[in-house]
Amino acid sequence: MEQRGPSAADSRPRARVIRDPVLGYVEVMGELDALVRAPEVQRLRNVAQNSRAVVRYPSMGGSRFEHALGTMHLAVRGWRSSWRNTVAPDGCTPGATRDAFRHDVITSLRELDPAVLDPRTAALVEAGETTDAEDTELWQDFEHVIGLVVGAVGLVHDLGHPPFSHILEPFYEAHASAILGEDQLRSFSEYRADASGRVQFHEWAGLRIFDAIDGSVFEWLPRTLIRRVLSDRSETGWASSLHHLIDGQFDVDRLDYLVRDAVNSGTEFGAIDVDRLLHSLELHRAEGGWRIGLGARAVSAFETLLVQRAQQYRWVVHHYAVVAADAALEHAVRNVYELTRGASAASPDLDYLSAAGNGHRAGDRVSDDHDCFAWLRRSRPALEALVASSEEPAVTLKARATLALLAVCDSFSLSPVPAWRNYQEFLARADQNRATVSRLIEALPIGGPTDAAHPRNPASRDAVTALLRELPARLNAALDHRLAAEGVPGRLHHVEELLDRVHPVVPVCGGPGTWLVVRVPFLALDEDFARVWRGDEEVALSEVSPFPLALTAIEVMRPRYFVYFVPFDAAPVDATKHQRREVGRLFFEALAYPSRH
Repeated sequence: MEQRGPSAADSRPRARVIRDPVLGYVEVMGELDALVRAPEVQRLRNVAQNSRAVVRYPSMGGSRFEHALGTMHLAVRGWRSSWRNTVAPDGCTPGATRDAFRHDVITSLRELDPAVLDPRTAALVEAGETTDAEDTELWQDFEHVIGLVVGAVGLVHDLGHPPFSHILEPFYEAHASAILGEDQLRSFSEYRADASGRVQFHEWAGLRIFDAIDGSVFEWLPRTLIRRVLSDRSETGWASSLHHLIDGQFDVDRLDYLVRDAVNSGTEFGAIDVDRLLHSLELHRAEGGWRIGLGARAVSAFETLLVQRAQQYRWVVHHYAVVAADAALEHAVRNVYELTRGASAASPDLDYLSAAGNGHRAGDRVSDDHDCFAWLRRSRPALEALVASSEEPAVTLKARATLALLAVCDSFSLSPVPAWRNYQEFLARADQNRATVSRLIEALPIGGPTDAAHPRNPASRDAVTALLRELPARLNAALDHRLAAEGVPGRLHHVEELLDRVHPVVPVCGGPGTWLVVRVPFLALDEDFARVWRGDEEVALSEVSPFPLALTAIEVMRPRYFVYFVPFDAAPVDATKHQRREVGRLFFEALAYPSRH
């Protein structure tokens, strides 16, 4: 068939390359160039990839934009490898299996109402015509077009992140009605109700922003097909297999940020064999639909990635100073919003969804990190006025606490005092407060530790059961149980208010201050998704590797909470051992003996 239309190879826009310190040269396929330049994507230049990690890793100032480019690049490479490595089930050939995949994609698109198809998708599948699937433009140029699709999905997968990414996501979700409007809140509620698994706010927001991108950007791109893959959460079918290439237990999103964060942080983790992993991706036709996953030859490289991911959380994401700066930012935004709401000078439009496509014409809207910090800094005079003149003690204290939190997360001119900084100090605080900790553990309900991992491998299960009897796991479970009673897990404002009430002053830390209590969730390994292909059989990683046991042990034993006292006035210096011990003691006592207060 003679190629026609803008997909002919000789008429495509020329590709360009971007020099990247992590991946070398990132190729931007010509058809994707307009999408890369769209203001909705360009906004990501001013959204930090790692929020306030710069407090201890100054070189980690990278943006979501460079991560989006890297994910786009790896998604295209991963698709090409999986298409090349198509594994045929018994009685079939790789060529016939590829043809079946093509048929499924084209048939499902043709079954849609032609009115919902964008012009490019309609032209690719010749919607409404009787042309055989084999004679369509999509069939003839399938590998290239699907490469464009997964590249586009990799590029836009983070469009929905608010300023400072995951840190402010809970704030926006909690205030969606007031900030975004009732219609948007209703849309998010419907999206969450229809989803089969866990839903993140930024995923829904990303779809809203994607839908608002100007249609001219998609002259060369099948917008309907891209959105189908971007939004698919069905866990089955061809669109799900392509979606999981960007968002799965092994995915190119995670692959890019792990190697990128290793380079930017200067830490030793990140020795990940990117090429081996990408070359080992395979396309399978399995019961219930299509799958793209790692072949067994990638087991050792997959093990390394999972271990390095656990180390990245241990050393960077859950570094005690990074956790404190991120928590201080989230609290400061929430407090400023509540204290200054309605004051025209300090209350900008926080609707970043509407502002995302406006570039620098957004006016006083908060669209990215720069806008957010400008708003917080403008709020300082209002906060200082409340400290000086408010007749409500609670308002005065909240305003003073907010000023201290801004000093933690913005200027870094104040350092919180942690109860512990790492696993060793977590154990030390438990040992130094044996009676108090014993009281907490004894209050556990029958059934013992909660939130524990449950490995599939029997030997691993026995080992984890033994670990759950150890002090760190039991203390984690006791804190889960006690703090869950104080409020919504992960949003521990109620227990912070309790500590502010019973311990508003810690003399060894410089006097009055406020408390931060942060839960740091992290699942080292989900065995339902950590799987590899052995021939045409998909098996759990634990069946071919001992590493899942080690990863589960990390999850069970690590500190699940960080606790800080933030003095209102103190020099930005590291806390002393005596100060850390005192903060830990006061925290445990407030939880174990609430009747005393």
